[in-house]
Amino acid sequence: MKLTPLWLALCSLPVLACGPDGCETPLTLQLTAAQCHLNGLPFLSPDNDTRTNLALLLADEQAFSLPGGALPLPFRVDELISPAVGDTAPAGPDPLLALAASLGIEAATTEAAITRAGSWSEGRCISNNPVSAEAFLQALVQTPALTASDRSQLASQRLAMLGQCGQAQDAAESMPQSESKTATLSAAAMGFADYLTASQHFYQGEFAQADALFGLLAEQDQPWLKETADYMKIRVALNQSQQSAFDDWGSLDRSQIDQAQLQRCEQLITDYRTRYPQGRYLDSATGLLRRLAWFKGDNELLASHYLQASQQQSPPDLVNEIDLKLLMQPGFTGSATMPMLTLVQDLRRLRIHDSWDEWQPLLAAEIGKQAPQFARHAPWLAYLEQSSRYYLAKNYAAVVADAPALANGPLNNLAFSQQVLKGMALAAQQQWAKAEQQWRALLANQPTPLQDQLLQLALAMTLERAGQLEQVFAKESPIKSDHYRIPLLEYVAPAPLLRRMARDEQASDLLRQRANYTLSYKQLTHGDYQGFLQDLAGNPATEPFDWQGSQDYQCPALTEVVTILARTPDAPRALNCLGEFFLAQGLDWDPLLSRPGADTLAGTPDLFAGKRSSRLDWYQKVIANPKSAKEDKAYALYRAINCYAPSGNNGCGSQQVPVNQRKAWFNALKQQHGSSQWAKQLKYYW
Repeated sequence: MKLTPLWLALCSLPVLACGPDGCETPLTLQLTAAQCHLNGLPFLSPDNDTRTNLALLLADEQAFSLPGGALPLPFRVDELISPAVGDTAPAGPDPLLALAASLGIEAATTEAAITRAGSWSEGRCISNNPVSAEAFLQALVQTPALTASDRSQLASQRLAMLGQCGQAQDAAESMPQSESKTATLSAAAMGFADYLTASQHFYQGEFAQADALFGLLAEQDQPWLKETADYMKIRVALNQSQQSAFDDWGSLDRSQIDQAQLQRCEQLITDYRTRYPQGRYLDSATGLLRRLAWFKGDNELLASHYLQASQQQSPPDLVNEIDLKLLMQPGFTGSATMPMLTLVQDLRRLRIHDSWDEWQPLLAAEIGKQAPQFARHAPWLAYLEQSSRYYLAKNYAAVVADAPALANGPLNNLAFSQQVLKGMALAAQQQWAKAEQQWRALLANQPTPLQDQLLQLALAMTLERAGQLEQVFAKESPIKSDHYRIPLLEYVAPAPLLRRMARDEQASDLLRQRANYTLSYKQLTHGDYQGFLQDLAGNPATEPFDWQGSQDYQCPALTEVVTILARTPDAPRALNCLGEFFLAQGLDWDPLLSRPGADTLAGTPDLFAGKRSSRLDWYQKVIANPKSAKEDKAYALYRAINCYAPSGNNGCGSQQVPVNQRKAWFNALKQQHGSSQWAKQLKYYW
């Protein structure tokens, strides 16, 4: 097997969260905002993004659906609230294509319109989309008085509008021209034609013209036109109210809101909801009440609208909207109307704070004052108090004592969070046996797939710190995920465990590959040359390295180099060649050398026997060995000096050799080995 760069393999494992910015979120039950991103865990944690905690609480109220499957931890918030749609069933054709074809529109015309509509849009332009175009075409089909020519011409004009939105001049210049403009429309079709004209005015920002036309259309007898015009009058008034309220950066200036249009918009929404209690646009019209409350800066009114919306199944957009409009607003600490938001904000204020965080830490005295808000939600207040004891007071004994007894059967997110805090408090007191018992009890209690992932992580960390690493890999272990087992193999496991897992046919191919690579790498860096050869002889097909030597500095294949070192560990040329192998394969800063933090999974000391050596260590041995041949010593000097090129920092290991020593190496190379090719090639020291 040829060498696979380990950094590439590592970043293929979601648990390590290798992102384009190189940021890695640690595997631990307590994060900080400064550790990469606000990635989440499936319990109510101060370290979570506020949207994660909000989604967990809404799910307890049966108002939000969490992913049914497992997510690698920590997960990104979008993975929790907007999980990717599975690709098991291929998407069917766009329904607009078939509908347009039935009205005589060529497929190429419709496809071009759909493509235009797929470009980025915002504000009022968002509704100029294939869904709204399909609704218009459906209305044409359902109006018997229209002729086939009417339908085809009107459908063509509506499709031509797709993707066209903005200022009047820009839109007019880019508007595709309909080939059927000169056809005569029947009297029954004129209302639909006027609707298209009004809509075009609206999308071009000509609100006065749009308002006048929609007002006339609202007097129509045709049901779809009448209701849609009534709804569009709401949107026109809303856009008129905010025309000057946003700057170029999208920031709202409430002093610039047109209050008369704002009041008119609110009245139009009331009229629409009264007139159409089961209306096509009822959800949208109701949602616009939230925007009006936001314009007014009335947080309690806004929270009441969110409470009403959350009593139904909440879409991901609602979670994002609440976060943007309330939770992220400076100074918003909660709501008496929707105390769930108070709990989310309080948890946020229990985070480990950094100097850049504008939120003031939550004080225990504040929690007592909030008790009336939680009068109907006593478990929320109890959990907040429990969290305060854990994160602020660090009174772990009290956290354990006050935790409710574990009920049999599945736990909702709040009850699960209470038990997680208890387990974390036991671990914080290093009561490893009791912590293990807690995690195992929860794992046996029908956890959801999300909860199961967290419990596997918690149990793995507990067993690691209790010195019971073998139990993580026992056949009956509930820790099945490679996301938690592989880091323990790479950073903590001793050679016997690595060897066993590299040969475990029940383990995944990836785990066996990682175990074998780690074992071989550490055998070389820890000087276990005999072990390297024995493992290779026992299973030659698993050799992770395929290096056949080098030409410039004559080196044989890696196996021969290690064979020499197994007989003579200080053999100068073999040490240089081992360094040449590490240099050629880019192994000086292998990810195995970047150990996790002490408070994270795999953060305990490495149990692999022996002292780790680097490439510079091997060169220094050759330099210090009086029996080294002149060519070998010259090469070792050359490479040792180059370890610091060009920045002056060691690129071959962690030790820092002072510059005067590097100068001495340079002088020795030039004065004692001046005729060697290595002395001739080196012009500087760093």
